[in-house]
Amino acid sequence: MLITGLAEIEPGSLNLVRMFGILVGGLALFLLGLEFLTGALKAIAGSRLQAMLSALTANRFRGVLGGAIITALLNSSTITTVLMVGFVSAGLMSLSQSVPMIMGANIGSTVTAQIIAFDVSRLTPFMLALGYLLHAFAKRVLLRQLGGVILGLGLLFLGIQFMGDATRPLRTFQPFIDAMQDMENPLLGILVGAVFTAVVQSSAATLAIVIALGGQGLMPLEAGIALILGANIGTCGTALLAAIGKPPEALQVGIVHLIFNALGILFWVFFIPQMAELTRYVSPSHPELEGVARLAAETPRQVANVHTIFSVVSTLILIWFTGPISRLAQRVAPSRPQETKPAGEAIYLDESSLTVPSLGLERVCLELKRLGEHVLGIVRRGSVAVIDGSMEDINRLLEQDKDSDQLASEVLHYIGQLSEVDHSSKEAQRLVGLAQVTTNLEGVSGIIATNLVSVGQQRLSQSIDLTRLRDESSYRFAEAVLRNLELAITTIGQPSGEAAAQVAAAKADIEALAATARQGLLNRLQLADKADVQNFRLATDLIEQFRQIAQLSRAIAKRSEDFN
Repeated sequence: MLITGLAEIEPGSLNLVRMFGILVGGLALFLLGLEFLTGALKAIAGSRLQAMLSALTANRFRGVLGGAIITALLNSSTITTVLMVGFVSAGLMSLSQSVPMIMGANIGSTVTAQIIAFDVSRLTPFMLALGYLLHAFAKRVLLRQLGGVILGLGLLFLGIQFMGDATRPLRTFQPFIDAMQDMENPLLGILVGAVFTAVVQSSAATLAIVIALGGQGLMPLEAGIALILGANIGTCGTALLAAIGKPPEALQVGIVHLIFNALGILFWVFFIPQMAELTRYVSPSHPELEGVARLAAETPRQVANVHTIFSVVSTLILIWFTGPISRLAQRVAPSRPQETKPAGEAIYLDESSLTVPSLGLERVCLELKRLGEHVLGIVRRGSVAVIDGSMEDINRLLEQDKDSDQLASEVLHYIGQLSEVDHSSKEAQRLVGLAQVTTNLEGVSGIIATNLVSVGQQRLSQSIDLTRLRDESSYRFAEAVLRNLELAITTIGQPSGEAAAQVAAAKADIEALAATARQGLLNRLQLADKADVQNFRLATDLIEQFRQIAQLSRAIAKRSEDFN
């Protein structure tokens, strides 16, 4: 017993203020442990999550498996659901693909309940000590992360012990016993479980309290079932809140989560006695004990099994109705006509992915590909507008460069936010590499907006005809640079050593083409007068700017190869 003296207090003199303080302190310890555990698990499993997500949307059963695995790794169905909100709103996943994953998330969330149902009170001090030593002093990153997992588990169990010790005197407190009996009323139990879970934003915390009360013999299994059903409704609130301000598709994900849990509750609420009997049948029993002692020994594991049975059976029933569930969600929150975002506004950067750096990095790669396509378009249009375009064409290039600058700034800000989240050394390397790729792309756009536009403005102001200076060699040089830039952009976020090698190998050919283009200019102009000299300078300046674009293309491909 961690808190002495409470069990000896007579019911009439029960110190409820002190008891409430210990109970709340235990809950705080539990939530702190949950935060440690979740953070450490995310750090260990994060690098594998994106590959998992891309591989597990092929069919509904893989989706369920993926949702369960990811939730078990992240230790939070709320995080998984919020991530689904981000993916659907960014167009990375369809609503129908998210439905099985949300179902799987409910199954994965039962892992925590199964863990905390074990009675490991004797091991808790050792877990705290070992976890802290590894977390604080281990030299290897993986060992520090494992230390965080062990420390988090120790705090979880310590919090449950506090809550159990705080409630032990209530065994003989008749008003509380009567209140627990009232919880067997399904509607009341569901309401209390839903409200409490919505307030603390953690169904695991609700389960921890139910297990703590059950461990003292204070919570009949039927009452625990009602509270667990309510917790499954309350946990939907976080995903719905995360969808505020996002497209209707994001709200639809939260509604899918709510529909799934609501349908499961509507089914089970009429079979709570049967569910209790099934749970008692599949759970360990202690017939050698009697009364409160038997309840205390059996109820924690039964509560954990109830949560698992609810999620698994509900999924087995509703998995065949993913289509109708997604259509119902779309009817509740109809989609609006798709609005095309301005080129300067980010599409893929979402705050929900900041909780898992590996997923946030994938968002950055998607946004950088979009930025790269925008910059490639600027270069293509710029190569034409500078030579024979109008002033309107040149001004349009300046506006497009502003868009690329704005988008690059958003990407760099997002990378900065990711750098503040716990991440591995490999992820830190990727953050640096992606930041450099961003500045390289911005540099390519800047070459067009600053140097080439200046050439175009000078051409227009002095009525210089640059079109007569174009020949086959200059065409081939410009096209080689454009192809090289396009190939470099394809390497962003995709480990393609072959593509990166092609970009690097093109250097010699591009340099040779640049030299041929310069020689062709000299042969045609002869530099016989000042006009020829000026034309030669402008044309060679264009060649030099395209050489710089080729250099930046090689830098992009090299950085992409280094951090993939």
